[in-house]
Amino acid sequence: MNSYSTSTGERLNQSTIDNLIRKAKAKKLQNHLDEFGYIFCEKCKKSGGSYFDCSHNISVKKCKENGETEKAFDVDNITILCRSCHQKHDKLN
Repeated sequence: MNSYSTSTGERLNQSTIDNLIRKAKAKKLQNHLDEFGYIFCEKCKKSGGSYFDCSHNISVKKCKENGETEKAFDVDNITILCRSCHQKHDKLN
């Protein structure tokens, strides 16, 4: 099974990374709720009536390629975006 390096040289397998990312996204959403009381897009400020995604500022792929896998599950590397802003961020539109 593939494993990926962190900046400290620790090796993590994909299932561990996925689990840590899931926890980081949940923490980001909870921090946002605790601070503001509701979820909104951090880019366009849209709230309600929209789907929200937790988007990586530095992609998981780049984090793994750069040997900095820990950034993939760093809450500060995650931004809450509405679906429209997320698609623009990922250049999918």
